[in-house]
Amino acid sequence: LRDDYAEYATDIANAGRHLLSLVDDLADLSAIERDDFTVEVEAIDLADVARRAAGLLAVRASEADVRIEKPHADARMPVTGEFRRVLQIMVNLIGNAVRYSPPGGWVWIRLEQEGALGCVIVADQGKGIAPEDQARIFEKFGRVDPAEPGGSGLGLYIARRLARAMGGDILVDSAPEQGARFVLTLPSRED
Repeated sequence: LRDDYAEYATDIANAGRHLLSLVDDLADLSAIERDDFTVEVEAIDLADVARRAAGLLAVRASEADVRIEKPHADARMPVTGEFRRVLQIMVNLIGNAVRYSPPGGWVWIRLEQEGALGCVIVADQGKGIAPEDQARIFEKFGRVDPAEPGGSGLGLYIARRLARAMGGDILVDSAPEQGARFVLTLPSRED
């Protein structure tokens, strides 16, 4: 193909992926807002899910010149939740961290135990989120800067609703120019 045709094909493919992502978000939105929405309760390893999500985003991170430091292969964090939905949440959190990190930046994924909760923390070196904007990012279609390229404003809304449906939550700790820390909590389980 001629170079300009190859560029057109790339643009069409990118637009198609973006539209598919929007359709997926709208389908998830429709599902989680139904009164009869439920999630499966499975025994999962949060460390394993975090490693898998980081692996799924490795190419995107490499293209953005961002490095992801994921949990070690022997790390474990036994929790309960629906594997598919926890993976979806982790892909959203890590994907956002990669998107908002500067070239040459890092995304760290850490595990912690807080009482009866297993926690995974996703931290980045991005521009951070002002305290007055932190509640808005979890609202439906909520975005700090709608002019900024990015998603639909549904990702964190859906992620938090899913986490809460599984007995957990998503919290944010951030300040302007200090990066962001997102914490996913889920009920711990005995191994």
